[in-house]
Amino acid sequence: MHVKDAGNTEVPVDSPYPPGLHPDEYNLTWSSGRRLQEYQLIYITRGRGVFETAETGMIRVKAGQVILLFPRVWHRYRPLKKTGWDESWIGFGGDVADRIMGSFFSADKAVVSIGYDQELKNLILSVAELTRETPPGFQQLMAARTIEALAIVRSLSMSYHSADLEADRKIQQVRYHLLQYSQQDIKMEDLAKDLGLSYSRFRALFKSHTGVSPQQYLISIRINKASELLRHTDLSIAEISERTGFASSYYFSRLFKQKTGYSPSAYKASEG
Repeated sequence: MHVKDAGNTEVPVDSPYPPGLHPDEYNLTWSSGRRLQEYQLIYITRGRGVFETAETGMIRVKAGQVILLFPRVWHRYRPLKKTGWDESWIGFGGDVADRIMGSFFSADKAVVSIGYDQELKNLILSVAELTRETPPGFQQLMAARTIEALAIVRSLSMSYHSADLEADRKIQQVRYHLLQYSQQDIKMEDLAKDLGLSYSRFRALFKSHTGVSPQQYLISIRINKASELLRHTDLSIAEISERTGFASSYYFSRLFKQKTGYSPSAYKASEG
């Protein structure tokens, strides 16, 4: 394992990227991209951006993710102008690097989610400091710390993935519950409590998985069921309102028109 370079760059909003001048082998332009002869670990700790290779296609990148560059793989990346970003990186190579990267990472999954970890950032900064100060044995120290940084990324990515799977499981559980008991009075705060989550965390998690809030998801289920009853039964508007869990026929009629563009009676007539 040998370390070629390491550092940290803060890219403010509306700033050119990459900032400053770089040696030819590291020069990166968005129009042409580049290929390196080394691996790089790039940790994004603030902001957002985009990353692209032939293997990955275009990927949105955000704080809490690591970009892994592989030798001779064409790539390009940059922060969004409206956010900028902070990046910390290590460039490295060698037989040990080949074995680690080949065993635990791959070029087609070059963006890894790990969340924010101060220990990893400090480790990368310590490697950058060693490149400047070059104390006795600094090459061995840099190599050891780079291996440790890769181990942290591997460990955190596995934990992050497990947490994401657990979140998926919880949201699927809630969606099934809402579908099965949509006609009942459902309190979202109680569902959040049953999952061991605060309501704000539950709501944010649900919206990130479905695109809508839990309450709006429930309303959509009720509107869909009401539409079926309007099409296939002779139940009155009041009866359908009660069967689908709406507090009143007035509230049901108002929401139904808001969601479908028709009043319940007009919808029934059009389907008839």
